Amino acid sequence: MPNPPKPLEVRVKEGNPGKRPLPRLVAVGPAPVRVPAAPSSLKQSGKRTWKQMWENGRAWLGPSDEIVVRLACEQVDELVSLRRSAAQLKHPELRLRYLRAVQESQKALLQTVSALGFTPTARAKLGLVVAQAAETQTRLGRFTGRSGRPPSA
Repeated sequence: MPNPPKPLEVRVKEGNPGKRPLPRLVAVGPAPVRVPAAPSSLKQSGKRTWKQMWENGRAWLGPSDEIVVRLACEQVDELVSLRRSAAQLKHPELRLRYLRAVQESQKALLQTVSALGFTPTARAKLGLVVAQAAETQTRLGRFTGRSGRPPSA
């Protein structure tokens, strides 16, 4: 894709230079009370990813997303397995093939997590805005020992 769409946060910060209508924000329903149980077929890395995705995507993931979340977790398990196998190989030609398979697996995983809204561009397409600027400013203030207020003249 030559020019991927800019995240909504960037367009708002730039003042919407194209003057095209910005997507409306979507009202998100209540978050699930707890993380659904991970499928027993997942390995350790897949189960860890399952938990992280449901916790971090709580605001927009719903029961209908469970199939895609499971697919992403299976892809993580496959990716970990490929990496381990590639690290154990002695023949450079065979190792190169495995590393190429790792790259392809990473691309597929990125597409899957994007479909679930785990990238800024994907969230913008969904109309979701994750306000990170204020949180970053607060953390920066705590780190530097300053309050979040601008300096007085």
